Parts: sequence; C-alpha cells; structure tokens
Amino acid sequence: MNTSDLALMSVGDIVKGDYVAARVFKHFGIDFCCGGTATLADACRHAGVELDVVVEALTKRCEQGTEAIPFDTWPTDLLIDYVLKVHHRNIRTHGPELLSLIEKVAQHHGDNHPELRDLAKLFAQSLDDLENHLQKEEQVLFPYAYDLYYAAERGEQMGAMHCGTVANPIRVMHREHGDEGTRYKFIRNLMNGFAVPEDACESYRLMLHDLEEFMDGLFEHIHIENNILFPRFVALELSCVTE
Repeated sequence: MNTSDLALMSVGDIVKGDYVAARVFKHFGIDFCCGGTATLADACRHAGVELDVVVEALTKRCEQGTEAIPFDTWPTDLLIDYVLKVHHRNIRTHGPELLSLIEKVAQHHGDNHPELRDLAKLFAQSLDDLENHLQKEEQVLFPYAYDLYYAAERGEQMGAMHCGTVANPIRVMHREHGDEGTRYKFIRNLMNGFAVPEDACESYRLMLHDLEEFMDGLFEHIHIENNILFPRFVALELSCVTE
C-alpha cells in the first residue's frame, strides 16, 4: 500500500489489519487504541513525526514478517473470551503484584526518585478504576454482546438492551478507556519512557519491565474493544434487534 493510501487510513484500522503495526506506533508515540479513529496523517502530525518515516517503518516491519495475532479474523465470541480470560485476569492477577513491587521500589528509592511515589499513587488509582470498568463490561456489556452474537448466528431477533441501545454502555467504555490511556501516557513520561536509571537495583529494573508490559497489555485490550469489538456490537444490534 502506498503512502497516500496509508495516510488516509485510521491508525486503528491499520493495527486491526496487522497488529505488528502497534509496535511501530508505540515507538513513534502514536496512539492507536484510544485515538484509533484518527487518520495516520493526523496521528503523525499530533505525535510530531514525519508521515514518510512512519510509513517506511511500517513497510519494513511488514516485510520482516510477524507472529502477531490476527484478532480481526476471530469470531466475536472468541474475542470476548480472550479479553475476559487474558486481559481481565491479567489486570486482576498481575496488577496487585506490580503495585506491591512499585511500592517496595518507591520505599527504597523514593528519596532519589520522588517520581516513584507519584507512580505508586497513580497505579493504585488505576487498579481501582480498572476494577470498576471490568465489572461494567462483565455484568452489563459483554452478556448482552454474547446474546447479540448468538442471536445473529441463529438468525433470530431479540429485544432491545435495558440501557436502550448498546451504544450507551459503549460510550461509557470509550470514555473510561480514554481516561486510562491518558493516565498511562502520563506514567510513561513520568518514568522517562521506562528508561532504567544508573542507580536502579534489580527490583527497580523488574518494576520498569513489568510496568511497560502491563501498559502494552492494557493498550492491546483497549485496541481490541475500541477498534474491533465495539463496532461489531453496534452492527450486530442493528441486524437482530427489533424496534
């Protein structure tokens, strides 16, 4: 695909077509999950990078081949299962473990690196907000989405959601995704792009590694929902919900 065609595509669609593009966008500071509706040209301008440079990096990455998971080819119910059993579990399992590690590192290195104390507060608040977010998905949005999917598979019609339309909880999810995206961009800047300080001990290094990995997982989670699942939910509702 040439530069002109790519420039007009949304960054969310580019990543949806090949998740390896997410690594390129991360390198250039381009938001592909919460800002996934922006065209590549607009996203490059916002990130302050040259479009041609990003397109060249995307092309090289694709030529090298990838083992990225083709999420866009998965059926909707499998994608929901993946979000629940991989991403939700990861947040609840590894999130508290990482918070404990952050607090330990902040206790030992906080005098020389006061940003660690801010990090501990930000991450603790994130886990609280994420838990509320996950419960809304599990108790409200996803059960209805499963019903939509199976009704469509059977060629059946079903009644409207108790929220009126699936677009209403999706709107809430989008807003909360945006809040977390903003928080983790701030965290990344606060931690100097996860660069390891010269005086870092092994626990400090492990914390930075795990924090970046946690953020990458969260952004994959947001990408799958914002750019793949949520549009599918809206389309399914249009196809099988009676007025």
